[in-house]
Amino acid sequence: MTAGHDTPFQGRRFAFIANIVIQSLYMLTIPLWYIVSMFSVMLFDDPNAERFPPVLIFYYSLQSYPYVTVIMIAVSWLLYRKRYYRRAVLMNIAPVAIVVTGLLPMLIWGE
Repeated sequence: MTAGHDTPFQGRRFAFIANIVIQSLYMLTIPLWYIVSMFSVMLFDDPNAERFPPVLIFYYSLQSYPYVTVIMIAVSWLLYRKRYYRRAVLMNIAPVAIVVTGLLPMLIWGE
């Protein structure tokens, strides 16, 4: 093979290192997320907040973060084992994407 072509080993190696690094960062944030979760009930301080869809969406996206993280870690390693290296790395985006998606309605329609 020439130097300009990617070999399967390079894709595998990149996916392995990316999975380890990204998932280690996720595991470090889960204990901190417990504190965020405790304070997220303050979103409902306003009596009308429980009927305001952006608040509900944001709250449930915050609450789902640890579960989505653990599930996506497992899915990522299953895809890695089946040699879908690119998909394995892309699965690591899901936990942050869900929280950001939950935050967008608050930023757009929030007060």
